[in-house]
Amino acid sequence: RMDPVRDVTLIENTPIDYLDFASPESGLGGKIGLDATNKWVPETKREWGRQIRMDQDVIDAVTKKWSKLGLPGTGRPIWK
Repeated sequence: RMDPVRDVTLIENTPIDYLDFASPESGLGGKIGLDATNKWVPETKREWGRQIRMDQDVIDAVTKKWSKLGLPGTGRPIWK
């Protein structure tokens, strides 16, 4: 979903925390913005593939192992 050439924005000399000593100038530094959203026309000419679906065997196996993995809840609502 992301092409670094198209979807990265760098902004220089923006206010930052004065305790950030990575910046060459006190109180000013850089920011980065990453756009990893789905692209719509005219942002792309490509069509997106179909949504991935897990088969029932995988859903049952994960649900069965859920509590052994130490995860909260039953897991069932996540896999529906």
